Formats: sequence, structure tokens, C-alpha cells
Amino acid sequence: MRYLEGTPEEIAEFLRLTGTAADSGSVETAAEETADVLVSSTNMDEMEVSIFINDRGRTDEGKARVKQYLDRLRGVEIVTGRSTRTKDGQTDYLMVRDDGVRRYGAVAYVKPANCGLTLRLTREDVADLATDFIQFRDVKEGHKYVVNCPLISDEAVEWAVQLTHRALVKVRGTK
Repeated sequence: MRYLEGTPEEIAEFLRLTGTAADSGSVETAAEETADVLVSSTNMDEMEVSIFINDRGRTDEGKARVKQYLDRLRGVEIVTGRSTRTKDGQTDYLMVRDDGVRRYGAVAYVKPANCGLTLRLTREDVADLATDFIQFRDVKEGHKYVVNCPLISDEAVEWAVQLTHRALVKVRGTK
């Protein structure tokens, strides 16, 4: 038996991001079909994050941008899920979570391999912003993770930090 930790939306997003979700529309069904994945979260220290990025990143430039992005964040914890699909037992992405009392799960998913960043924001949440660094995912209506901001340049990292702050404000319910 294995356990998936998180809200139904977080579990469904995790399963989708890892490519293990079924198209059945049922979180329970999708979870049953992913018997080799175990999600648990433990806040990682700076050394663990660096090792993770160095192991998963493909280029020195990309690794540096992911580190730069994470170093700029405040009021968050960095966690990874567990997976039996990888040698070290960890997923291929880091989750950025609010470290406050209210736990909504990840506000962002960062993939060191391709410098990808997916945020818990919708089109409406960024309607007032105009930049080519914001990309929209083609997901079902009502999906909470619609915005991507690949960490492809220093300017993109700046936007990513602003967008992550916006996602944190949203899950905290503050202005």
C-alpha cells in the first residue's frame, strides 16, 4: 500500500506532472494506477536543494538560474516528492510551498532538468501583466496551475520571483 499526501487537487496535479494520471477524471482511479509513486514532503535544507539541482539540472547555466530563483524566495519551504521511478527515490521536480500556517500545497513546481516553472496561478491572476515570459498551459477550465514561466534568462527569473510572490499572496488570502 502507498499513500499520497496532499489535497485532491495537489495529488491530481502531481500525477499529471509526473505523467502518471489516467484520463478517467478520478483522482482515486489515477492514484490507484500509480502504485510505484509515494509522495511525502520534507522541507529540504540548502545543501539538499543544491545537490538535487546539481543531480537533476542539465546545464550549468540552467542550474544557476534555478538556484538564483530559489535563493530569492522568502517565506517558503522547498520540498520534493518520493518516487520509486528514480534511483535516489525523489521526483524530478521541487515544490515551492508556503511555510505559513495555511498549507495549500505547492505554489510552484520547478524542474531543474529544463528550468521549467509552473505556478499556482490562472490567466485571471496575471491578466494585468504583459510579458513574453508568462506562458499559459493548455489545461481544463478550473485548473489551478495554468501559468508557466521558464527560467530562461535573468529577466525571466525576476518575473518568476514576482509571480511566485503573487501565488503566495493568493494562497495566503492576503493582499
